Amino acid sequence: MKKKTIRILLVASLILPALALAQAMPQLNTSGSGPMSTGYVDVLAGLAYTDNALLTQSQQSSDGIGTVGLNMDYARQGRLSLDLLGNIDRLEYLRHSFSGSFYGNFSGSALWGKPTDPLQWMLDDSFGEGMTDPLAAPTPTNLQWVNQLTTGPFLNLNMGLRNRLTVYGEYARSTYQRSPYDAQTFEGGAQVSHQLAGDTSISVQASDARTTYTDRAALVGTPGAGSAYNVKQAALEFQGQYVRTSVSLAAGYNTINYGGVTHGSPYYSVQLSRNISPFSTVFIGAQSYYSSFGGAMQSPTAQLGLQSAGLQSGPGLITAQPFKERIGTLGWNFNRARTSFSVTGSYQQDLYDLQPQNDSRDETVNLTIGRQLRRTVSLQLSGYGSYDDYTELDARTHQYNVSLTLTKQLARTSFAIYVRRTQQNGSSGASSFAAASYHDDMVGVYFTYDLFGQRNAGGASGMGMSGIP
Repeated sequence: MKKKTIRILLVASLILPALALAQAMPQLNTSGSGPMSTGYVDVLAGLAYTDNALLTQSQQSSDGIGTVGLNMDYARQGRLSLDLLGNIDRLEYLRHSFSGSFYGNFSGSALWGKPTDPLQWMLDDSFGEGMTDPLAAPTPTNLQWVNQLTTGPFLNLNMGLRNRLTVYGEYARSTYQRSPYDAQTFEGGAQVSHQLAGDTSISVQASDARTTYTDRAALVGTPGAGSAYNVKQAALEFQGQYVRTSVSLAAGYNTINYGGVTHGSPYYSVQLSRNISPFSTVFIGAQSYYSSFGGAMQSPTAQLGLQSAGLQSGPGLITAQPFKERIGTLGWNFNRARTSFSVTGSYQQDLYDLQPQNDSRDETVNLTIGRQLRRTVSLQLSGYGSYDDYTELDARTHQYNVSLTLTKQLARTSFAIYVRRTQQNGSSGASSFAAASYHDDMVGVYFTYDLFGQRNAGGASGMGMSGIP
């Protein structure tokens, strides 16, 4: 799945129900401004050539990869609020190195109703990729898609102009392409909010969720034997929106009962974005919480890095077992006149109580430099490096990627050509998995058409496999 960094993102499975409270809960904002929209939705088609389609160290074989799909980064605020980010593509290997498959990293949400309304309704859908072997190369045979659909009502009781009680219920359904981890989650929660001065508020939140697997018989023999599990959380949260700063701080406690054992841990979440100049923004994110595969992909910290620099954070291994995650993200974006620059780093640790051999930590740095050569022509240089360490197995991988893209934009269409090189070095340690070592050189072209909105010249291509737009 990105090996946590290959941009195989946003996704879904067993939602972290407690985290959804902090993410999806409508904020105490009585602004009467009308609908506003930003961003774009593109149709995209591309063709790439790779000299190592199988991502092996020896016996390399070349292939062409065709792709067609949707690419989007779109937001709308109003009575119906929308937030769409990511891509969904169909891939075809021209020499049949692998079977054709759907591929993508997409997260979309819709919220009907305003915070002042007595009823709001939320609908979320996430689609993405996960790996069955965290040390192997991210080929289609090692990847599988995961989809999660979440929906439910929010009932609001406004007590004066500054106070509000919100009670909500959600149903989530997660579906895996091949693994027998399909599950459903029922969640209930409440929040009491108090608006302070301006666009600042403080709230007390509590939630309780139960996740059950739809085919427990297929999980017999796995750690926890497919047991249903409960996640409970209570937290105090502060949110503020200032002229140059956006901040969200939450602290509390969460527990999880899985396999008949209850574990508890402090919960915290820090999301800070600061405009240090009209052209420059810094951001910081940090979290510690109990999660699941899909819940981690939808965490605010992962979203913050994704929206700011295309950096994905989340588990690299598909598993039915929930885990404890600690994650931090730090970055800087600069965009002025004809030049753009962004750098983002992250640190992440995933801890599995019943499968400590899956414990891992990930360190990633992502850098992008863009330059507008002419009004409709731009050049972009991107690179990242990642280090993944499976502590209990003494296994690790190092991956590096660099790409150069030249883009020409005309009205609602754009055309781009790019070259990209990926290098991975792996050490298996005591793992039964073989850590992959390989390099992959790719060249490709792609075409986009704006269905609505408009992508800026030189905007980042869709997030796909290495070398795929």
